[in-house]
Amino acid sequence: MKTSPRVRLLSVVKRLFVTLGVMSLVVLVLDSAALAATPVDVYQNMENGNAGDVLTATIMNASSHGSTWSVGNGTMWVATNFSMNLPGPVMVGGVTYNGTGQTRTWAVDDRWENNFMGGSYSGTGTSYVVTVAWNFTPGSKLAFGDYMEVSVPGSYAVMNVYYDSPGYDTIGIESTHINWGETTQSVSRIQIAAGKTYWINMHYDGKAGVSSLAAFDPANSYSQVGSTLTCLSAQTTCSGGLRFGRGDAHGNSTNATTFTYYDNIVVDCTNGAFPLLLSGGSDSTAPGAPPVVRDGTGQDQSIAVSTTQLSANWVAGSDPESGIAGYQYAIGTTAGATNVVNWTAINNALQITKTGLTLTVGQTYFFSVKAVNGVGLVSSATNSNGQVVGTDTTAPGAPTAVRDGYMLGMDIDSTGIPTELSGNFDPASDAESGISYYQYAFGTTPGGADTVNWTAVPYNEYMWYTEAYNLSLTAGRRYYFSVRAINNAGLTGTATSSDGQIVVNSNDTTPPSAPPVVRDGTGADISTTSSTTQLSANWDNSTDNESGIYRYQYAIGTTPGGTQTLNWTYRDYGAPLSVTQTGLSLTVGQTYYFSVRAVNGVMLTGPATNSNGQTVVSGTDSTPPSAPPTVRDGIGADIAYTSSTTQLSANWDASTDNESGISGYQ
Repeated sequence: MKTSPRVRLLSVVKRLFVTLGVMSLVVLVLDSAALAATPVDVYQNMENGNAGDVLTATIMNASSHGSTWSVGNGTMWVATNFSMNLPGPVMVGGVTYNGTGQTRTWAVDDRWENNFMGGSYSGTGTSYVVTVAWNFTPGSKLAFGDYMEVSVPGSYAVMNVYYDSPGYDTIGIESTHINWGETTQSVSRIQIAAGKTYWINMHYDGKAGVSSLAAFDPANSYSQVGSTLTCLSAQTTCSGGLRFGRGDAHGNSTNATTFTYYDNIVVDCTNGAFPLLLSGGSDSTAPGAPPVVRDGTGQDQSIAVSTTQLSANWVAGSDPESGIAGYQYAIGTTAGATNVVNWTAINNALQITKTGLTLTVGQTYFFSVKAVNGVGLVSSATNSNGQVVGTDTTAPGAPTAVRDGYMLGMDIDSTGIPTELSGNFDPASDAESGISYYQYAFGTTPGGADTVNWTAVPYNEYMWYTEAYNLSLTAGRRYYFSVRAINNAGLTGTATSSDGQIVVNSNDTTPPSAPPVVRDGTGADISTTSSTTQLSANWDNSTDNESGIYRYQYAIGTTPGGTQTLNWTYRDYGAPLSVTQTGLSLTVGQTYYFSVRAVNGVMLTGPATNSNGQTVVSGTDSTPPSAPPTVRDGIGADIAYTSSTTQLSANWDASTDNESGISGYQ
C-alpha cells in the first residue's frame, strides 16, 4: 500500500534541507584554543565574481575548497549584501583559510521557483556523520521553497523556515526514518528575524538515528539562539552532494521582493563536529549538566520489561565556550551509583540503550549522565529517577490528538488527491514500560481500517505524521485517520481518530443538496422560546456525491430565508448538526427563522432550507392574550348550516399577545 515517503510542504514558506543517507555521528567540538584551525572537508567562501554576476560553474569553483560545483536550474547572483566572515579558521586538505575580509555572498531571488545550485562532498563508506554550517540571511518577505540540501542515498534532514505571521519567522528540523518509511519533525522551533544573519548548524547522526539543528548569532559573540532541535532519522553511511537555492514544484511567490543570502558553506563529514562554531579563545569552565535524564527511550518510564538491556535519554547539556563534545553515562542500583555499568564515554547522542546486562526482576536501576565539553571538561552528574525490572499489566494511553493532513499540528478538512491520505498525531504516554511503537489505519468510519489496515510506525518523543499512497479513494467520501500505541510490554492502547477528510472532485460543478429539514430548538421542533438573547436550531445532513460536504452556513431572520438578525455564518463539518447562537437582542412576540445551506468540497453553495420559526415569549407575561376578533363556522366564509351529522368546522382570525406571543388556541 505504501511507497517510499515524500517530503511535501504546505505552509512552509522557506525551506532548507539536508538529504542524507543514514550516518552515525561522532561529534567532536574542536576549540580553536587547542587547534588553530578546525579541519573540515568542504569550505565554499563565495569570494569570486562581481556584484550582479550570474553564478557560473567557473565562479563557484574558483571560490570552492574541497568540492566541485555546478549550475542547476534557474539563476542566482553574486551579491555584496550581508557578507559575513567565518566564525574562525578552517583547514581543508592541510591548507588553512581564515575566512576574514569577506566582501561577497550569493543571493537567490525569493520570487521564483526552480532556482538552485549544486556541489559535492566526499564521505567514506565508514563515515556515519555529517555537519553542514553556513551563514544564512532570510529575506524580509519569505518565499515558498528555499532550501539547502546535502544528499546521500537513503534519507534526508531538513531545515524548514516557517512564515508564521508578519515579523514572526521560525525554523525547525525535519527528517525521515527510512526503516519505517515515516517523516519526523521537531516539536519546537527557533524564532529568527528576517534580514538578520545567522550561523546555522545542521547535523545528521546516522548510527544514533538523530538529526539536530542549532542557530547562533554572529552579532552576539555567536551565542546560541533558542535551543538545539532534534528529530529521529534513518541509519546509513555518508557520501553525497550539496544543493541549495529556490526549490522546485512549490510555485512562484510573486509578492516576494527580497533575496535570501548564503555565505561560507562548511561541511564536516569526517568528524561531524557539532556545533561547528570554529570559535577561538580558551575554555576553563565545565559544561552545564543535562537538565533532565529520563528512563526509557522517550517519556520517562518506571518499568523495564527486559532483563538484558536498559535505556535512557536526556536533555542536552550546555557550554557557550567550546560546546558539548559528548557524554558519559553510568548505571547503578542507587541514584549516582556505578555498580552495574561504570562511567562510559559516548558521542553527542541524547540517548543510550545498554545491552548485554544481567538484571534482577524487582530491582530498580538508575542512569547517571555527565556532559563533556570541547576541551574535555566534565560536568556534574544528573540522575534518573529509576526504573524497576518487572511486568507492565496496563495498556498505554491513547494519542492525545490525531489530525488529518501531514502538516504537524494542523488539521485539514479535505484533499484533492484521490490516491493518497495523510495524518499527524501527538504521542501517547505510558508511565510504566514506555511506548514501543504506534499503529495507524485509515477507514471510512472513525476507528475503521477498511482503506489502510493497521500499520506499524516507530515511537518518537516528537510529533509524527504518516502518508499512505497508491490508494483508490472515492470522491465525496470522508476518510478517518486512527492511531493507537503499543507499549514495551506488548499491550495495545485505545485508538484515537481524526474528524476525517473528504476527497473532493475538482471537476464538481453541481452544488450540494439542501438540508432535508431544519428544526427550531435543540431537538424536536419548537414553536416558542423564552430567551431574548439566544436561539437554537438543528438539521439533517445534506449530500454531495462529487466532492462531499465541507461545511454549513446558517442565518437568522424575521422572515423565512431572511438574514435581518444574523447574516450567513459558517459551521464546520464535524461539528454537531446544530447551533445555539448567543449574544442576540430579540424582541418578545417576534418570530425568528433559521436558514441552513451546505457548502461542498469545491466551495459550491447549495440551496437553503428554512425552519418554520420560533416565537420569543416572555417568562414574566401576566396578561392574557386578546380574544380572536372573529370566529366563522366552516372552513372559509361563515356558513349557517352543515349537511354532516358527524363533524363540524370553524376558522378564526388571530389573537394577539405582545408579551409572550400566541402559542396555541383552545
